[in-house]
Amino acid sequence: MDKYRVPNRMNLLRAREYGLENSFVHIEQTRRIADFTLCKYRSLTPFHHSSISTMCLEQSECRYLLSGDASGHICCHDMFPSSLVATHPIIFQIDRNSNRDHHTHKICSLIWYPNDNGLFITLGLDKKLKIWDTNRVKMADEYEFANFAYSAHMAQTRNTSLIAVAHENGDLRLIDIRTGSNSHIIHSHSGKGICLVKWFNNNPNLLASGGADGRVLFTDIRSSRTYYMVLDPDNVLTDHPQMRSRATTASTSSVAHTRGIKSLEFLPDNSHLLTLGADSHMYLWDVNSGQRLLVNYGRIPTDNVRIKTLACTQMKHDRTKSLVYVPCGKSICAYDILSGERLTTLSGHLVPASTCIYNRLSIELYSCSDDILVWAAIKKQQENYELSMKTQERRPETTRSLAQILNRDQWSDDEDEV
Repeated sequence: MDKYRVPNRMNLLRAREYGLENSFVHIEQTRRIADFTLCKYRSLTPFHHSSISTMCLEQSECRYLLSGDASGHICCHDMFPSSLVATHPIIFQIDRNSNRDHHTHKICSLIWYPNDNGLFITLGLDKKLKIWDTNRVKMADEYEFANFAYSAHMAQTRNTSLIAVAHENGDLRLIDIRTGSNSHIIHSHSGKGICLVKWFNNNPNLLASGGADGRVLFTDIRSSRTYYMVLDPDNVLTDHPQMRSRATTASTSSVAHTRGIKSLEFLPDNSHLLTLGADSHMYLWDVNSGQRLLVNYGRIPTDNVRIKTLACTQMKHDRTKSLVYVPCGKSICAYDILSGERLTTLSGHLVPASTCIYNRLSIELYSCSDDILVWAAIKKQQENYELSMKTQERRPETTRSLAQILNRDQWSDDEDEV
């Protein structure tokens, strides 16, 4: 936790005068990401009447937040401005009362089109993937499947048009929204099914998939092979001579976790991957070599949530300062990614949370369970606001009592005059 503490302000000013510190922005970002607290006076206009299953924040403006619930309803909130006191309005909503093309079952995935918030994609347990026009809030295209699909993802690179869909029968389906083709199927996992799929951050041809059998596979869609790498927890990255002998090439039967995969999250540096399994373990992997780094995060409860979304943040000026926010039951736990140290625990939800979203522009965190909470580094501002509110409440009472005294003294008693 010491590396996230900010030096004395006077020392920072002195260092800047001497040319020893280049950016106050980096220091302020480092302080804020490790000092989140619940925003008590920020709320979202209520919409969902059932538990919220997933969320997605568009990355072009980092402003519009999509959320979907277990009833198949979808809502978009405007998260600007990020002030101390705010109620974020609803931009649009999709439900059985407002749109005939709504989903009839639970929302599994929400995806904003990369670099453009004029398009978004939804996937539901009704075996349908829908593409929506944001401006008109109308469905532009629809794909229906024979098998259930639990996860969908789109590469966040420019000029991409492929959507990867994970099916319960173990197939990976690729959909090209430009041509409308959805016939490319990769038979990568066993019949137990695929829990989720994620594209690499820096390569639109590589994707990672996690199965219900605990396997994590890396696939190159340009290759004829179903996958080119399988992650093995015994393949560790270490300098210890006795451990090096175990760092062998993983076999096809290797499993990253003893139970199903709950989360896959690539770090912003594009060289590491975090995996969370139903076995309550979270592992850090080197993407290039497929080796596991020896980082112990302890046991992480996964509850009965099918998929958990982790929020990772990494300082550009110092890659060693990396945090991940993990839904742990009714709390959100912040871990240092490279050391495994738990830095803080954020409490505020009444039921287990499933998703965390990090806003890189306003430096705040969104989490959801049966509601959506906002977290930011505003503890001192909230204390000052509460103090000012208490001061304002006391002033009218003091003025009113003083006025009563003055009025009472000014009136004469008729009986005394008689």
